[in-house]
Parts: sequence; C-alpha cells; structure tokens
Amino acid sequence: MNDNLSDIEKIFGIHACISVLNNSRRKIKKIWCTEETLRKIRKNIVNEKKIKEIKIYNRSDLDKKLKTTIHQGIVVFCNKLKTNDVSKLLQNEKNILILDSLVDPQNVGSIMRSAYIFGINCIFFNERNSFSINEVLIKAASGSYEKVELIPVKNIVNLIKNLKKYNYWVIGLDKFGKKDITTIDKNIKKALVLGSENKGIRDLIKKKCDFLVKIVMHTDDKDIDSLNVSNAAAVLFYELNRK
Repeated sequence: MNDNLSDIEKIFGIHACISVLNNSRRKIKKIWCTEETLRKIRKNIVNEKKIKEIKIYNRSDLDKKLKTTIHQGIVVFCNKLKTNDVSKLLQNEKNILILDSLVDPQNVGSIMRSAYIFGINCIFFNERNSFSINEVLIKAASGSYEKVELIPVKNIVNLIKNLKKYNYWVIGLDKFGKKDITTIDKNIKKALVLGSENKGIRDLIKKKCDFLVKIVMHTDDKDIDSLNVSNAAAVLFYELNRK
C-alpha cells in the first residue's frame, strides 16, 4: 500500500467488516481472512468486487500477524471516513450525543451501537484526554461505526454554545440529577451528555447543561450506586424512544 499509514483504518470483527465492505464510501485496500469466515460473510457482501483484494490465512497465522485473537477471522484495511458537513448534521438531527472524557473504547463502541439502534446518528467527543478510535472500539460498535458520525471537538463548552444556535436543549445524565429521565420532553431537539466512566460529566460542562437527569435506581446499596456508562446510555436512548 502506498497510502499514508495514518490514513488507513484497520477493522476487526465479522459485523464490523461486513458493514465496511458494504459501505460505498470506503476504499478497501486489502483483506486478511480465514476460509471459514469468508464462507460466513460472502452471502452478506453486496458487491463481490469489494472482496477481490483478499488473502487467506489460517486462524493461528492471523493471531500472530495481528498480535491479537479478537479479530473473529477477518481484518479489513481501508481508507478512513471523512466527516460530513457538521452544520447540515445539526440542522437535520433531532437528537445528538456528546461524550465528555470517556476513555474506554469498548464502552464507546457499545454506546455507538445503542445510539444507532435508537436513532442517534451523530456523536461528538473531546479529542484530548479521551478514548482512541481503534480496532476495539470499531469491533464493539458492531457495524454502527459505518453509520454514525463520530466527531472530535477541541472544546465541548464551545460546542454547546454553537448547539444553542440550532435550538438544542442540552441534557446531562448524572446520578445526582434533579429530574428523572422519564420527564424529558420527547419533542424538543436534544444534545445528550454522558460523562466519563469514573468521574461523570465535568463540573464546567454540567453548568452549561440546561438540566441534569438521572436514572432512578431501585436500590440504596452504596456499593453499587450507578450503571456502567454504556448500559446507562442504552436505558436513556430507550426512554427517549418510548411512547
């Protein structure tokens, strides 16, 4: 490959790779795959030409080449996606998501998957002191990485100021929030904020939220007083879609 390596994305996992191979915006550079996995995915590939640059390996050789066993028998090398026009996204999307200082790519991938299932197609995150977009995240997203815009920003406070111009209400999910998530107005444009795995939403960002909401727990056990952020996100997204 003559491309700059920084422009190449490496994708693991059956569902993630099928979505990549069916994405017309992706330029496929090469594929490493086992015979067994190729048989599994072939019927799901819309354009057979997308799998012409394929090289077959056995499972143990792939493990050695990739230095991991989580690949599910396939890896796709392709050009990175370019972000669509952000202003158009903000005009058209009813609900968007902001991730404040999350660091676990597995959590972020799971959140992306839930977000897409429940109709959220645009996720912003602070590019410093945050997670890396890597093979673990993309695999955990299980195909949704191809369909959800994941957009880095330098400053979330400035992002929130900009969102006001597009009539978004900013809602933070916080275990000390005064409102229950069931009280969220389903009809307004919403920017939902999720905080980091350990510290939650930073105080500066909390102050910029229009209001903070919580998921009511049916236990007062202080040792288990909150949900994992990806589980909390799924509950929040479900509630927003409940009639």
